[in-house]
Amino acid sequence: MKKLAIAGASLALAAMPVVGVFAASGTTVTDTVEVTIDSACTITTTNASNTYSATMTNGQLKSDFGSTSMTIACNDAGGWHVTAVGSGADASNKHYMDASASGTDIATGTATSGSTSNWAFKVNGTDASGYTSFSAVPQTAADVATNAGASEASILTTTYQVFISPTQQADTYTGQVTYTLAHPAN
Repeated sequence: MKKLAIAGASLALAAMPVVGVFAASGTTVTDTVEVTIDSACTITTTNASNTYSATMTNGQLKSDFGSTSMTIACNDAGGWHVTAVGSGADASNKHYMDASASGTDIATGTATSGSTSNWAFKVNGTDASGYTSFSAVPQTAADVATNAGASEASILTTTYQVFISPTQQADTYTGQVTYTLAHPAN
């Protein structure tokens, strides 16, 4: 009988689940949350193309010829820069004011009196540099504002100056400057 009781007890123990075999131990769960923010820079203004016009007389200087305000927002840690370049209709002299008929084109420069007509520009604002007083319009793209880091709202303002010499021919003259935002700063 003793053998039968021991055999029965052995079967009962074998049929019981082993405690701990089904319990988890040392298991971890790791969640990784990753966000990618693309580099983005914008230049905004009320109008992407602005036209400023006036009727002037010979010998006249106008130093408040139009004004455009631009806002730059850029999240690039490497910064940003704005370039300016003459973009007029004359293929060889895009930085001149082009005569619409038979007049002599007006060269860019800073004359405010004398016998040579000139037109100039300046850029002022938070990060403006190099062209903060009236200067000749660049023939090739030149930096007019730079920021070495990200910025939420850098404001630049452009202004133009035109001097008409006593002998400048009657005509309509048109000049253009194109501003371009690029990043990073270098």
